[in-house]
Amino acid sequence: MDANAIEIDTPPAAVPGRILIADDDEAFRRAMGKVLKRTGFECETAGSAAETVELLRTKEYDVLLADINMPGNAGLEMIAGLPAIIEGLPVILITGEPTVETASRSVRLKVRAYLTKPPDFTELGLLLHAAVSECRDLRLLKDNRHRIQHWDQELERLLRLLQQSPDSDRRATMQSYVRLTLRQLIVGLVDLEHLLIHDGERLGTDLAVEKQQLLNAVGKTISVLQKTKDHFKSKELGELRKELEAIIRPG
Repeated sequence: MDANAIEIDTPPAAVPGRILIADDDEAFRRAMGKVLKRTGFECETAGSAAETVELLRTKEYDVLLADINMPGNAGLEMIAGLPAIIEGLPVILITGEPTVETASRSVRLKVRAYLTKPPDFTELGLLLHAAVSECRDLRLLKDNRHRIQHWDQELERLLRLLQQSPDSDRRATMQSYVRLTLRQLIVGLVDLEHLLIHDGERLGTDLAVEKQQLLNAVGKTISVLQKTKDHFKSKELGELRKELEAIIRPG
């Protein structure tokens, strides 16, 4: 494969992704990595299933581009075990020895695509960009779920802080912490709104429920800020409370 003669079309304003290339053919790994890096992707490589698993445990990737016939994955056992390592990572299989058996099993494992070497690079480029976008959306959704699940605990911590009577040295630090925490909640709501508008159908999940749970968290937060506004006077927190109110009661 001549990496210098290959181009992958890049959609306008595409956000590069982090690709892990797993293949025991060193020449192929290098050539593929060169092509993808020139397109804008960030790439790392692994030469065996064991090395791939180690990288997946320690680093974050958006797509796994994996050979089938390499040590530790001849029967797709590495791919079958991925959900226990990193759930939801898009996988694109690529092989120089396609068989009905591996193609059939790849369908059952729900991989994104089953390609033969050398791949059609136009097709590969489209697959990678779509997989990166999906992976990042799912990661964002997971982060929002985590934020919602732990928000009640965070809210209790905020309430205790706001009910304290800190000295002047601590007040600025406490206000900064509270503002940062509430900003994170706002960012989560905005991100979820984006997913709901642009990717709800593709993600196949009830994002409306996710959004309502986050709105409920915003409502609880407003209630806490209202209860403590006289005890913990802060113009910045008052403005932030109004911003939160505007989110759940637009217009």
